[in-house]
This record gives sequence, C-alpha cells and structure tokens, in this order.
Amino acid sequence: MIRYALEDDAQELVKLRIAEQKELHPEADAAPDKVKAIEKWIRQSIGNVNTLILVSETDGKIGATCTFVVEHNIPGLVDNGNYAYMCNVYTVPEQRKQGIMGDMISQGEVELKARNVCAVYFDSVSGAMISLSQKLGYVHRPSFYSKDLVD
Repeated sequence: MIRYALEDDAQELVKLRIAEQKELHPEADAAPDKVKAIEKWIRQSIGNVNTLILVSETDGKIGATCTFVVEHNIPGLVDNGNYAYMCNVYTVPEQRKQGIMGDMISQGEVELKARNVCAVYFDSVSGAMISLSQKLGYVHRPSFYSKDLVD
C-alpha cells in the first residue's frame, strides 16, 4: 500500500535514509549529529504542504520511500515557477524489482499536478534510478551548473 508518511513513520524513515546514504556513500559515517539532522528534517517535513513524502507499506513495515520537495520560484515565460525536487528515493533490497518505486513516483506526480507543479527534477548516481526515471519519461537535461558550498 502506498500512502503519505505519518509522524509515527519518522524513525523508520530515518533508518531508510541512512541505508540509502550508506549505499551511495559507503565510506560516510552515520555520526549522531548527522542522524539527528536527518530526523529533524523528516519530522519537520511530514505534513508540510511543500513536502510530499510517500511510503510503501507491506504487513505494517515500510519498504520504500520517495520524497518530493516543492519549490516556488519566479514564473517564467514557459512555466509557472512551481517545481518539485525528487529525493530520498529508496527501496529496501528485498523489495526491489517489483514496480513499487515506479508506482510511488507516478502517484506522486498525480498529487504534484494537483498542486500546480509544472515539472519534477532529481539528481542521482544510481543506475537503477536513472533507468527507472527514463522508463517513466524523465529526460537528462544538462542545462545547469552547480557549486558545492560545503567542504
């Protein structure tokens, strides 16, 4: 069952976020201050009108999550300025390849359209995520630059 995250899900979502980050950055340390920051963000974001956190639950256990953070930017001539950044996309290994994430992303897109969001974007180094996103109609747009502001 795919549903919105609830306050009671926060601890499980923290665990999933740490698992996702450890897969992407195996050398990274899950220091207590970093875990606390993740928990604080999740707790503040559950129920926030500008954050959509979806979870997939089976037999009372969360096995996947996907978050969309809505950004309200200045409108342009070709868009309304409302975008969503998709992040924290993670499925526990034993539930992968079942179509869960594709369903979650599609459900999120329906909700985002209802919220007047004109586009969704994400960044990822995960081959599985890139492949899935292409199947869902996402295209690579090498049209922006970024600069890390942390050491």
